[in-house]
Amino acid sequence: MEKKAKAPRVISDTTLDRYLGAILALRQRIPIVRSVDVANHLGNSKACVSMALKQMILQELVRIGPHGALLLTESGERRAAGHRDSCDYFQWLLVQSGVVEPEARTEAAAITRALSRPSFEALQGYLTRMGIPPGPGGDAPIQEQQAVSK
Repeated sequence: MEKKAKAPRVISDTTLDRYLGAILALRQRIPIVRSVDVANHLGNSKACVSMALKQMILQELVRIGPHGALLLTESGERRAAGHRDSCDYFQWLLVQSGVVEPEARTEAAAITRALSRPSFEALQGYLTRMGIPPGPGGDAPIQEQQAVSK
């Protein structure tokens, strides 16, 4: 009997964004980011990271450098930065709304994973049109804006 080859598992874009974001974050703390560092950072198995890496390499988001270093390509860097910016925006928005910092960070990560990039940009654009600054580098915080408008 002939065994059928398993179809490669396709990993969602939001999951890949999470891995790219982890590489970006780790790179700020350690000189060489390897797959085991990503696994430890995210609490995933090395096998899961390996499957995601295969897909990120195929999509030309990551390449493997000397000593197993995970190196973001230009497109991987842009995508990781977009993920980080979305997460930072939602964390800022939650803190401005009165959510405490550790919970805001966790919830922001969950919101970022749930939204596509186009949905994030649409929501951020809508909130900006409604007078809410576009993020941490924007104008006055929401709480100050509410005090001024009363």
